[in-house]
Amino acid sequence: MGPSQNQRVIDLLEPGDVVVVDLFGKMENGTFVGDNLATAIYVATGTGMVIDGSVRDLEGILPIGLLGYIRGVHPSAIGNVMLTGINVPIRVGSVTVMPGDVVFGDNEGVSFIPPHLLQKVLDGSAVTQLHDIWTKEKLKTGKYKSSEIYGSPRDPALKKEYEEWLAREKARRGLK
Repeated sequence: MGPSQNQRVIDLLEPGDVVVVDLFGKMENGTFVGDNLATAIYVATGTGMVIDGSVRDLEGILPIGLLGYIRGVHPSAIGNVMLTGINVPIRVGSVTVMPGDVVFGDNEGVSFIPPHLLQKVLDGSAVTQLHDIWTKEKLKTGKYKSSEIYGSPRDPALKKEYEEWLAREKARRGLK
């Protein structure tokens, strides 16, 4: 008996890959990995996984350090699923994921970024982060109401102050 469908995928992984699997949100019999196969993913990639389905053995997966976004946890093994493609476009939730997309995740969720848009997304995110830093510092002073500075400052002098601060910070950080 050869490797199961999920093992065939895991055996193809290389360093830096992120395994992204569409199991249509299936919970029971939709468990792509348990702690052993999760260990295999982590050793092969050093990254993580995005599973629109479930995993099992969560208590064994957590100590591995494998980053993961999963639909849920179920004690069953994988079953009643069919491997229909590897490195093909898929859906995760309402998002189309293309082979080669850059996967970015944090505690609030996961995003898939086409490689040709990565720099634009990173630059835009950096500007948003700078805006949040400036806004938070202004709010901490207690001088401003959120409606006065959140988004774009309404006061022309405050808007000019923000734009000058932003230009300095972008230059200091090497942003466009």
